[in-house]
Amino acid sequence: MAEIFFPEITPTARQYTPGKQPETVFQSQNGSTVLVQFGGQFVNSELVLQFANISDEQAVEILRHYESINGGDTVKFKNAHGLRGMSENLRAAIQKGDDLLRYRYKQPPVVTSVYPGVSSVSCSFIGVLEGA
Repeated sequence: MAEIFFPEITPTARQYTPGKQPETVFQSQNGSTVLVQFGGQFVNSELVLQFANISDEQAVEILRHYESINGGDTVKFKNAHGLRGMSENLRAAIQKGDDLLRYRYKQPPVVTSVYPGVSSVSCSFIGVLEGA
């Protein structure tokens, strides 16, 4: 298992949804509810990076990155690798739990051709715990 750095391309938009603690809800026939929480770590956070009007070469770089990820490999983000343009505090919040939280592609990147030589790309990632 390897951590592979995301390409050095600045996203034009980001969407981050923090994960939640694993839990199971049990509901009895009379309607009473019991919540059982498993652990104290947040899991399944989601990160969507959008790259509007980038060159086709940059779009190919993202596609090659996606193709380079194998089975247990994860995506590593740094300031210059997918998180550029984000404040230090927000970047730290997204990387919270960096010792255990690992991002994987949630789905393949979506490439939209804008006009010849220019594309827009959307990448979706999910944060999962490893080694916990």
